[in-house]
Amino acid sequence: MKWAAYLLMVAVCGCADDSEEPSTFAIATATTGGLYYPFGGSMASIWSNQIEGINAKAEVTGGSVINVIQVSRHESEIGIAMGDVVTDAYLGQGKFSEPMPLRVLFTAYPNIVHIMALERSGIEELSDLVGKRVSLGAAGSGTASAAENIISGVGMSLNDFAPNYLGFGETTTALKDGVIDAGFIFGGLGVAAVTELAVTRDLRLIPLSERELSAIVRKFPAYSGYHIPASTYDKIDHDVQTLGVWTVVVVHSDMAEDTAYQLTCTIYREREQLVKVTLAAKETTLENIHQLKAVPLHPGTLRYLASPDAPCVDDSDV
Repeated sequence: MKWAAYLLMVAVCGCADDSEEPSTFAIATATTGGLYYPFGGSMASIWSNQIEGINAKAEVTGGSVINVIQVSRHESEIGIAMGDVVTDAYLGQGKFSEPMPLRVLFTAYPNIVHIMALERSGIEELSDLVGKRVSLGAAGSGTASAAENIISGVGMSLNDFAPNYLGFGETTTALKDGVIDAGFIFGGLGVAAVTELAVTRDLRLIPLSERELSAIVRKFPAYSGYHIPASTYDKIDHDVQTLGVWTVVVVHSDMAEDTAYQLTCTIYREREQLVKVTLAAKETTLENIHQLKAVPLHPGTLRYLASPDAPCVDDSDV
């Protein structure tokens, strides 16, 4: 076994022995209806196939908030999370009572808020949610955190409607069945749950006004304005103004530099494999790696950026 691969094993399990079994890297993602799970699965395949001694596996979780907690506790080696959640966790603010030892491995793609209702609902703008049954996303997810931020950012309260905490698939099923009136999904363009709903029902995506956007971004600067292009989803033939926040891949601050270097290097070398799984990965570029400025990149990532053409694994270390 190459020495570099051996170091990877030691870094994760915290021990050194004579076993040749690959180390298991748990990648905390989200529910299967969004992009985190397939994106995590694609990363797992790349790392397992390209780095000797690594056996990575995508795991279903509650989403961003759970993921950063698991990474900080060494319950998962890698987590996918929205930038606003990672910022709060790193700084110890919002839902987090103390700073968490996190570092960004790389920046993935922008997560876009989809505020959904069916055409027959009569819901046309955010204020129409008052008195309605609304899914904010799964409890502990980045979607729920973002939905709550959006609601408070425009001066509304959770007491203005009946909140439900449902995952992506549960949200779209509840909309179809008339159990809820509207729902939030935060995901990359073309997220499966929204795509399927648009095909099977007359979907309406609720836009945010310029006033609402300004108020939200002023209070939560991790967000930025975004347009969902026309025809992204079936029968929606116009642009929809909404919000976006970058998704990042995080690790514990004490991950070995060599490990983080090889993981980052391999992802960028094999980026086209990610794009085959989701077009959102087209945004996984070196130009976008500094999008989340509040949280530092891991030293292994900085080492890669200093020499991006160097080999991902030093073959001389045997």
